[in-house]
Amino acid sequence: MPNIPFSRHIETILADARYGIRGLLREPGFALTALLALALGVGSAVAVFSVVDRALFRSLPYPEGERLVTVGYLAPIEQREFLLGSDYVVWRDQQSPFASMTSFSATGVTDCDLTTEKPARLGCMYVESNFLTTFGVQPLLGRNISREEDQPNGPEVALISYGLWKSKFGGDPSVVGRTISLDKQPTTIVGVLRPDFELPTLAPVDVLLPQQLNLAAQHRPNTGAVLRVYARLKPGVSAAQAAAALEPLFEDSLQFVPPQFRNDVKLSVRSVRELHDVRLAFWILLGAVGALLMLASANVANLLLARAAVRRREFAIRAALGASRGRLVRQTLTESLLLGLAGGTSGVVLAAWLLRIFIAIAPEGIPRLSETGLNLRVLVFALGASVISALFFGLVPALGSRSGETLTGGRSVDARSGLLRQSLAAAQIAVSLVLLTAASLLLQSFRNVEAVPLGMQSEHVLTASMSLGEASYPQPEQRQAFFEQLETRLSSMPGADAFALSDEIPPSG
Repeated sequence: MPNIPFSRHIETILADARYGIRGLLREPGFALTALLALALGVGSAVAVFSVVDRALFRSLPYPEGERLVTVGYLAPIEQREFLLGSDYVVWRDQQSPFASMTSFSATGVTDCDLTTEKPARLGCMYVESNFLTTFGVQPLLGRNISREEDQPNGPEVALISYGLWKSKFGGDPSVVGRTISLDKQPTTIVGVLRPDFELPTLAPVDVLLPQQLNLAAQHRPNTGAVLRVYARLKPGVSAAQAAAALEPLFEDSLQFVPPQFRNDVKLSVRSVRELHDVRLAFWILLGAVGALLMLASANVANLLLARAAVRRREFAIRAALGASRGRLVRQTLTESLLLGLAGGTSGVVLAAWLLRIFIAIAPEGIPRLSETGLNLRVLVFALGASVISALFFGLVPALGSRSGETLTGGRSVDARSGLLRQSLAAAQIAVSLVLLTAASLLLQSFRNVEAVPLGMQSEHVLTASMSLGEASYPQPEQRQAFFEQLETRLSSMPGADAFALSDEIPPSG
């Protein structure tokens, strides 16, 4: 076999591409139909992939994140794991499966006031001094909270987020050591968090403050602060093994639970990744758009089969002039790749538009939705989806007949092509029925949820929530006076028929 120079291969591929482009331009109706089908399939797949990428395919943003777990009780009164301070102190000192344990206040992110020349309401969280080290995170600037600062009545210090550092302090490196006023308390900034730092709860936070847990007050059984507890497993220890090792400590703690509630309290040790249990829903969503992409590819394959029947005379003439079967298949695949890349490019544009709509109408609670976008990983996925689809719908017609039959135009060619078209059509109908049935059931379920009576009239009702800083309103009498004045002023507003105050908004709480 002669050794053909690489440049000759490039020339041949470019010639095939030019010929394919001319052929598609001669048939604009076919080209436009195929592009629309591919753009819909690829665009939907790319949009969904960009949403589920972080949850399904990326590791947690912590070193050895698979070893991080959340630890605590599960009880009907609380949907997430928690520990009382008395149990946490004992468990932390007597546990064996964890390299380290840490905690933060179960209230999570709370409001605090930055009282500078430009006041701001910030999200603050009280964490234990080893919180960052347990997660394997180091500050971008400065240092972590020290053990001495995490003692009761310890120095007031804070770690600020990268976003707050940029927005309020202009990214000034000398911010470390500066004193700011948080809830009218002088607080020293000891460090700046990294830009990719995130809490395991995914809640946005501006400031981390020392928890300053009073250990002496936690020793009485079944008392103490309510805490969220996280731990890093020792190498080689699984979450199930850790739960088994904690079982004796859990049984001891159960002795202080009222007997009528003991069966309802369970021990839970699970991966931090499982905190936001959307993986199954994301897999189903990704599978649905994968089926849609298959439908689009099958549709284009059907179009190419019909086009191949029309072009049989062209292929017969090219075969008579000496073109081999491989040469004809390569030409067909080149045209399919051109269609796939054009459809993929259109799909990326459609995906960007779909993402804007989805983010605007999406409900709260979808993890990392704000981070979605057409980044490099998503574009690589789009390219892969386009090429794989092109190979699928290009190989089906390319391998649908033998060169001799193409040349003679025998009946077996029509029979084989007809069988392929019927098989593809049957597959399309089957997958379409599955998707339509699933979509109908989901819409019916959504309609049923929307129609559930709330036991109250929610039309023309507006709600608002607010919190009062403890520094400005330290006494209950002050907070009571504020809300009484608020009620008086809002009740006299024009157009307000009724007004009410509550610590929860129905039907929650």
